[in-house]
Amino acid sequence: MFRSLLILLLVTGLGAQAPLPGNDSKPFDSASLIEVQPIPRQKENAVAPVITAQSAMLMDVDTGIVMAQKNSEAKMPMASLTKIMTAAIILDSHKLSEVVTIEDDFNKVPEVGVRIWLQQYEKITVGDLLIGLLVPSAGDAALALAKYHSGSVEKFVEEMNAKAKTLHLLNTHFMNPIGLDEEDHFSTAYDLAMLTRYALRNPDFRRIVRTTDATISSTNGKISHTFKSTDELLNSYLDIRGVKTGTTDEAGQSVINLARNQNGKEVIAVVLDSPDRFQESKSLIDWSFRNYSW
Repeated sequence: MFRSLLILLLVTGLGAQAPLPGNDSKPFDSASLIEVQPIPRQKENAVAPVITAQSAMLMDVDTGIVMAQKNSEAKMPMASLTKIMTAAIILDSHKLSEVVTIEDDFNKVPEVGVRIWLQQYEKITVGDLLIGLLVPSAGDAALALAKYHSGSVEKFVEEMNAKAKTLHLLNTHFMNPIGLDEEDHFSTAYDLAMLTRYALRNPDFRRIVRTTDATISSTNGKISHTFKSTDELLNSYLDIRGVKTGTTDEAGQSVINLARNQNGKEVIAVVLDSPDRFQESKSLIDWSFRNYSW
């Protein structure tokens, strides 16, 4: 039984991929993956999905097995998909109830991207900043969290790259916590799927990325920020459980979505630089549920 499962893993290409660690210090044990989770099996005569995006990846959440891919090892700008790493570091290190004082006047910072208009000296919880980070994709929330965690954005970026190495994201490098276009700021569809799989182990991350709209407030209730999710698939006919969108001039239109089928099995769909990211993500997910069984 073990030998047949091992052969199946090698055939699907998982054996050639980097392992996902179980935590920051202990390498991921592939044996535990085999004994705990059923392996998705592709139906005979399944026709591969047609994807026009520059890069794409479909991954089983439980096992990390690649179910479909296109140029999944190509290094590409990742836009605001970057914020998954930003969130993962914060969630690994802080309580949602911690209070952050906004030290900077972000109204005077030109390179922020999307804003929720945090005010200088405003006090707001880590949990609310994470909602601002992941739901509307706020760059000012990313900078505030980075500075709160590391003391400076530069040091936070160092931690992002150290975390990438710990997670064996071998083709990923960060230059900022927002996802702004910069030279040497890149990842791959495969690495981003693995990063997302890691982040999804945190129930607070799962809860936040499913949020369709929210209002967050300063701790004294005097300042509020209202916004909607950038993920248009949250109200899809499929059971889409959100994750993250990203858009820049260099990265194009990108999205990562988590979806669950009627039997509770989950897949991660990564679409990078697509002319129609939501439709292609939906097509990938629908294809997986029709052409795979667990």
